[in-house]
Amino acid sequence: MTLFLAILILSRVGIAYGADTAPNGLQNFFLGSSNANTANINQVLALLVGPAGPPGAAGVAGRDGFSGLNGVDGMPGAPGPVGQTGPQGIQGIQGLQGLQGVAGAPGPAGAQGPAGPAGSGSGGTFGITGGKVGLTGCDGEIQIEIGRQFTSDGFYLKNIVVSGIEAEACKNQKVYIYAIADITIRCEKLLTPAVDTVTFSRGSTCFNDSTNVAYDPFYLSSTTRGFSIDALDPAIGVEITE
Repeated sequence: MTLFLAILILSRVGIAYGADTAPNGLQNFFLGSSNANTANINQVLALLVGPAGPPGAAGVAGRDGFSGLNGVDGMPGAPGPVGQTGPQGIQGIQGLQGLQGVAGAPGPAGAQGPAGPAGSGSGGTFGITGGKVGLTGCDGEIQIEIGRQFTSDGFYLKNIVVSGIEAEACKNQKVYIYAIADITIRCEKLLTPAVDTVTFSRGSTCFNDSTNVAYDPFYLSSTTRGFSIDALDPAIGVEITE
């Protein structure tokens, strides 16, 4: 610093000594001097640039600004194109069979069939509980009774008794019994000699009415149970004819 000041002082003294005596002179330490009355009074300015100083300390961070308002939702986008149909999946395994449904209500009775050809006698029907049956021909009315026997499996048909027959009027005619179970059974007896009561039981002449083949195991016996009362149709037909 001392050396720099000494150079600066000596330069100043030398310049002042050699300066123009005219007033209003403009002096420049490096380029000399000039008068203010000269045509060009623009002077060259010199700038001495020193070495860059160290960076200053970081300033204090400013406060956060206020949170902005939420923006308005944009418009919904246009629907995308329909994708291609995927391949068919494999067939699933078969499900378990469902439980059997409840039996439906019985349907209405069918229309009555056409009447059969007229015979020399006339038949009638009655419920399996027994009772009177009206006839035409040799007898106007007969009495029918169902014999049954209880076993460990329930009631079974033991015999069928037809009584109240006009013995002389119906002599030499046949009494027919028709019973329907899973098949139609026809039993018959000839009224000879004249009798007023006929019993159909084990050993009576009975047939499968559709095939006309003899059918023996119809009534209960010591070796065969025969037909269950529950298996019989609700009515049994009776006919006396020649």
